[in-house]
Amino acid sequence: MRFTSRGRLVVAASGLLAAVAVGLPTQAQERHEPVVEFASAICSGVGDLEVEFLLTDPIGAPAHPEYTYVVADVEAEIGPESSLWHDSGLAGTLQPGAEVPPPGEGSLSGMTVVPGGTEQVVLSAEVDRIAADGNRERIVLQGEADLDECTPTVPEQTEVPNRVWGPYGGKQTVPTQQEPGGGQSTHPAVIRIPGGWNGYEYWMAHTPYPGSNSAWEDPNIAASNDGVNWVVPAGLTNPLDDQPGLPGPYNSDTDIEMGPGNTMYVFWRVVIPDAFQERLKYSTSTDGVNWSAPVEALRSSMTVRRPLSPAFLYENGRWVMWAIDILRTPNRMVYFEGGATPAKANWGAMQTVNLGAMQKEKEPWHLDVAKDGASYIGLLNDTDLTSTGRDGDLIFLFGTTPTSFTNGSFSTTPRLKPFMHDHLYRATIFADTEYGVPGYRVWYGARMALNPDVWNIQRTFLNGAAVHGSP
Repeated sequence: MRFTSRGRLVVAASGLLAAVAVGLPTQAQERHEPVVEFASAICSGVGDLEVEFLLTDPIGAPAHPEYTYVVADVEAEIGPESSLWHDSGLAGTLQPGAEVPPPGEGSLSGMTVVPGGTEQVVLSAEVDRIAADGNRERIVLQGEADLDECTPTVPEQTEVPNRVWGPYGGKQTVPTQQEPGGGQSTHPAVIRIPGGWNGYEYWMAHTPYPGSNSAWEDPNIAASNDGVNWVVPAGLTNPLDDQPGLPGPYNSDTDIEMGPGNTMYVFWRVVIPDAFQERLKYSTSTDGVNWSAPVEALRSSMTVRRPLSPAFLYENGRWVMWAIDILRTPNRMVYFEGGATPAKANWGAMQTVNLGAMQKEKEPWHLDVAKDGASYIGLLNDTDLTSTGRDGDLIFLFGTTPTSFTNGSFSTTPRLKPFMHDHLYRATIFADTEYGVPGYRVWYGARMALNPDVWNIQRTFLNGAAVHGSP
């Protein structure tokens, strides 16, 4: 069977935001079987299309107690001469094994990110129709959407003089150990290795966080050759470390860096509530697939210091680290100098970093720092005073020394992205070029405050490199 949406997507970037259009529903078949419907698409500021389909019962369909419908397989193709794009690689609830809700009780949703020049997306779902007596029949449902071109927003520097800024991002479909096809995650840390490293140019560390469930908040690895389409390298099993989650120990706050000897390092934070301890750990790899057993980089008593969201760099033959100490409000940015390895015995005393004035009623929360030539750049995720990430913005940092930064005094990226996020979270940044103009490539974590929360990772580009975040 083939069900084709009659609606045509219209996307038109406007300022920093992008328009959303919804396809018209198809007519239900007489026997009222589920249908695949094109639901919506968002043209992001970076030129990616986020295309969503629903697997649902037709509007007004009567209940069908004699049948249960269970998804067996899903794939999306892009066209018009369709070639395979994802095989069971949609983010959302439209996954193999999912049961289609009864009429009037909801739908299954699947979303994929495609290049902005994609003309057509076709979604096929193999569904098992199971009768009350246990007999089952495999049926194939399809829906398609014709898309207008989505192009990146190329802002004029004169629109926002003397500031580092950019549009909200395009959603990334990042595989996790909980949802291999792509799931909710946060704390992205990305490095780009020109020419590639073990088959991939971009490497990401992140922590899955579906519904803010800390049981899944463990360090994961993904890789990409374009910074948009992410996979788990063949042979790698995520996560690198597995903690049970609250009320027991839990992981958070990943960072990823290249160290000496062509070795990749992944760092993360471990909180052990019963022991009133927090530990920073790391694991290393020379191939991106086989990782060493976790090693401690730092151990802290919660009554002495609480370094959150560590950001590491290897420079001048030694490791250095920034973090946010949340022992008491207002939180503060801190700095440590280490040795040739990041082992805990090599770290010196914690130093306070000068950040300048924060936004009104805000304090630091999460952090990333990178090197840009001889200077330091970063993104500071702030939070409402005494909260844990509420109303977070992303503030650009610039410094010529590791202990003193100028902050941009406002969010580089809009906090609100319709249907996607209303709080910004930990981000990762490095200097890059787009359309021949220097700026900063950014992936950021974001949250939509629902019950439960929905987490996602977005990708964008910040303009204004020439001003280094001057207010």
